[in-house]
Amino acid sequence: MSNPVVFLAFQVIPRVRDGNNFEVVDQAIAVVKASGVPFQVGAMETTMKGELDHLLQIVKDAQQACLDHGAVEVITNIKIHTKTDDAEDTFCTYDRGVTPANHMFVEGKDK
Repeated sequence: MSNPVVFLAFQVIPRVRDGNNFEVVDQAIAVVKASGVPFQVGAMETTMKGELDHLLQIVKDAQQACLDHGAVEVITNIKIHTKTDDAEDTFCTYDRGVTPANHMFVEGKDK
């Protein structure tokens, strides 16, 4: 059985003693950018598309980047969306219509 492609959204909430926690969040986002997976950064979370184990490793690496850049603790919230081939008629299918907001998640489609 192959590993299905999933969507994973996560939010890191670092606590720093000194400095700006947004600069620490930027380090987590840099990890996602360097990973090569399709992603979208939003105001409250970052969404990625890929194989679950790989995406979870990216989240772990993002948490570590927060700690490496001054966070004394990190809260991480994760949401995972998995679908089967039978789910093509569901409301959360990204390829119903390609828009500037979702083009990075739809293979073979342009904006």
